[in-house]
Amino acid sequence: MEKIALIYDNTVKVNDRIKTIIGNKSFGEMSLKKQKLFARVENATKNVKSNIEFKKIDFKENFKVVKYYPKDTVFFHLFSNQAIINMEEFEIILEKLKFVNETTIVSCKGIVGVIFNNKDTYLEFLKEYVNTNSIDFIRGTKIETEIFVDLTDYSNLIMYITSGFDARYFNSIESTKYTVTKRSKDKKKMKMEYTYYWLLPESMKSWMVMPYNYKEEENCASYTMERMPMTDVAIRWTHGAIDIEEFKCLLDKVFYFFSCREKKEISKEEYKDIADKLYLNKLDKRIDELKKLKEYEKLANMIKDGTNFNSIDEIVALYKEIYLKETKKLYKQNKYVSVIGHGDVFFANMLYSKEVNLLRLIDPKGVLEEKDLWTDPYYDIAKLSHSICGNYDFFNVDEYDIELNKDMKFNLNIHFDNRSYKEIFKEYLSSNGFDYTLVRVYEASLFLSMLPLHIDNIHKVFGFLLNAINILEEIKNV
Repeated sequence: MEKIALIYDNTVKVNDRIKTIIGNKSFGEMSLKKQKLFARVENATKNVKSNIEFKKIDFKENFKVVKYYPKDTVFFHLFSNQAIINMEEFEIILEKLKFVNETTIVSCKGIVGVIFNNKDTYLEFLKEYVNTNSIDFIRGTKIETEIFVDLTDYSNLIMYITSGFDARYFNSIESTKYTVTKRSKDKKKMKMEYTYYWLLPESMKSWMVMPYNYKEEENCASYTMERMPMTDVAIRWTHGAIDIEEFKCLLDKVFYFFSCREKKEISKEEYKDIADKLYLNKLDKRIDELKKLKEYEKLANMIKDGTNFNSIDEIVALYKEIYLKETKKLYKQNKYVSVIGHGDVFFANMLYSKEVNLLRLIDPKGVLEEKDLWTDPYYDIAKLSHSICGNYDFFNVDEYDIELNKDMKFNLNIHFDNRSYKEIFKEYLSSNGFDYTLVRVYEASLFLSMLPLHIDNIHKVFGFLLNAINILEEIKNV
């Protein structure tokens, strides 16, 4: 039986404009919805019945591995800048590789890859390709397909990285070139998100993407928004594509939004009640929910065996001790205010273009009545902090590790150095009248409150917990 190998060519050069989105990563290392592009291709080779060997090549000199394959091997040389937009059709192509008996060019508005039916022909191609870094010389039978998109084209990259080409990852999103329609079985949530915009004061609507065409059907509800030609900040942040200069421009804009929020004076008692509901009562409720889940026993054992705490209750007790200590400074003010907040200002909900300095916010917490728009001034700030200081977005793309140290305790390792960004964030907090320590206290409550919401991924939940512990330890040692 012939051997079949898919050679994933991850040596394709990324141009400077594309680097503004994915940083210094290669196309194959680019992440889309928790999965790297090369991993999507590799998984496809595992899904088909044919026995296909996947080999990712990151440097051209590594193509020499091909000479060790049998002579009658069928090779599919696939260029990493070609992203798959229909996985089922791609798997059909993989199944048909065993029937290829001549050099075949796979094309989709340009060359996607080339199939070679033997090693000698493939080696001839590689010699020319490595020396010239060109594919113009390729000759062969051509088959046309529409299941790929060329990511070297900037507009294609934006469309791909911000859209729902793959229904398995966007089963509640429908995208066209100009619109995005959000759909969910949770009708109340859809109604709240839609109503939020229309309850906002006119002065705040320009910061949001306007929802329209709200519909309720028997089993779901939906609304539509304009599709903005921008990525969310989380995509570029986790790809390392936001430098210090742009980060400052982004914070200028975000803190201007914070200053534009509608405000009203309230009593000290009202202020304290709002804060306690957000940062104490909600936490107690979520921890109670967590303890009722079947996965909790495993998590409890991980806490006891792998941290310096014996239980989740000890961690929460430390949080509450710090909370009560740090919030005392708030209650020495002469004036207390409530603001109209977004409710979920973290990087994945922020669309930003540095070229035109445009910021738009999406996916608000949502409300049904005007009175529910009002919240604590710190809440949106804490949400922002859990992206900047707490590295929340890196959990969502699996760019973190949990490691066992020499004391047999677990350490959290996040694949990003945010120290410079944290220092800049501190400066913005200070100049805008917000206390950094309080922000981190509230941020810790966010990570602890999220535990039951992500229990389907116990590794991620434990990561959140270790992150919260690290925040509390940082505050305690200040």
